[in-house]
Amino acid sequence: MRSRPGVFWYSLGLTLLLLLPLIGLTAFLVHQRQEQNVLRQAAAERGGLPVEQGAQDSWRMLLVVQQEEPAFVVARVDGPAQTVTLCALPGNLQVAAPAGTTTLADCALSAGAGRAAQLLSQTIATGETAVGELYYLAATPACWQDCVGSTATARLDTAALLSKEQRTEIGYGEDSVAEFSAADAPELIATLQGALDTAGRQADVRAAVWEAFVRQNPDLLAAMPEAWRQYSARTLTDLMATELGGLEKTLDYLTAQPGLTVQYTTAETRRAGRETALTEAGMKTVRELLQ
Repeated sequence: MRSRPGVFWYSLGLTLLLLLPLIGLTAFLVHQRQEQNVLRQAAAERGGLPVEQGAQDSWRMLLVVQQEEPAFVVARVDGPAQTVTLCALPGNLQVAAPAGTTTLADCALSAGAGRAAQLLSQTIATGETAVGELYYLAATPACWQDCVGSTATARLDTAALLSKEQRTEIGYGEDSVAEFSAADAPELIATLQGALDTAGRQADVRAAVWEAFVRQNPDLLAAMPEAWRQYSARTLTDLMATELGGLEKTLDYLTAQPGLTVQYTTAETRRAGRETALTEAGMKTVRELLQ
């Protein structure tokens, strides 16, 4: 015959054997319910729609025109913000180098466009400020024209860049609007730059011309990656197949958005002897593009 303490512990053991599985099942069901609520809330915030490919990605590129005096445009392709922003930089812009400073143009001519992109990133990423991956793509003016194609045209109001006196000197005094194709763009850029006296303002001309072309021909955005593949033997880039595919998805997404904004911005500069340096405001502008 069992003692009273023995009966007690025996009964407690049986009770725990019955209750523990029920407690575990209850905890499991509560956890599942919480996860379902989190998923429902996330779906509600997205409107129940799947996120489109490329919609959440941002890309930063240094686009280089390879010529006797190289030209540079920083491009930010921003899927979440649905924007494409261009910012031209002077070739004589100072960037930090191991031996002191050099310029973008000198670096590109001596060490290549990739090194120029690297030094620009290092110059901007000072202190604790980090920047994203800055890819580069370099091509000759003829190759850039072939990538764009011969059928696309654009219109540019030169009044946004030049005073009336400056426009009159180059033949745009009465009608300030210039219509041009990709083949005409280099001559137009050179003409407008010739009317300006500072490297920073001259660089802005290229950004304005490129911005007008892309804004008025948004389908070019989606077509550019395939053009870069087609002319890969004539370009230099560190965009590998995976990165180029990701960029293509973002450009496809942006091209389909009615709210797409194509714009150019100016990085403020100052003279530094025969060279040009970014001011604090200019550093901030470029840093925002590269973040």
